[in-house]
Amino acid sequence: MTRLIDLIVAALLVCGLATGTALAKTRNIENAEMKYSVDVPSECRVEEGPGTLEAVCSPDFDEAKSAEIPAAAALLLEVDAELVPSDAKAEYGEADFRLEVPEAVCGEADVGKFKIANLKVAKDGGAITYSATVTCAEIKFLGLAERSAEVRYVMTPRYRYRLMARGLAADSDKAKAAVDAFLGSFKSTVEKKS
Repeated sequence: MTRLIDLIVAALLVCGLATGTALAKTRNIENAEMKYSVDVPSECRVEEGPGTLEAVCSPDFDEAKSAEIPAAAALLLEVDAELVPSDAKAEYGEADFRLEVPEAVCGEADVGKFKIANLKVAKDGGAITYSATVTCAEIKFLGLAERSAEVRYVMTPRYRYRLMARGLAADSDKAKAAVDAFLGSFKSTVEKKS
């Protein structure tokens, strides 16, 4: 029986490596001030600032490589959180999302330098979630190939959360499981009552 279990585990590892979707261990990061929590792969370098969280991951989720890789060439998992200003307009809309995303994700506002696809808007109580797939054109002078990103903005009456998972387009299959886990793990605690 032990031999059978060893064979099954080996087969699962080989399948994971063959498809490029080996499962990474994660660590949960909770931000009490901005009222959210999210899981990031343990092998990633984590940088936090006021209202921001960046997990910088090498494409193969190697901890030593993640410590050194520049964020522009890495899989970047990011959360930007902010308190909604008291003078903010009543509702953030799809037009606002389309205007903001290219600069925030690609660093580029030129219409020919990015594509937004699969835009979805979902309402859940007082929260509105915008999600999309964004493709950023290559930046030749920086030596950056085309990048792709999954973006999710969660807008609550009191907080705005901007989640992004961006990496080189050539690495998107390898990163899919980590990206899905990151986006799926995000939880806002702002609307919960004790």
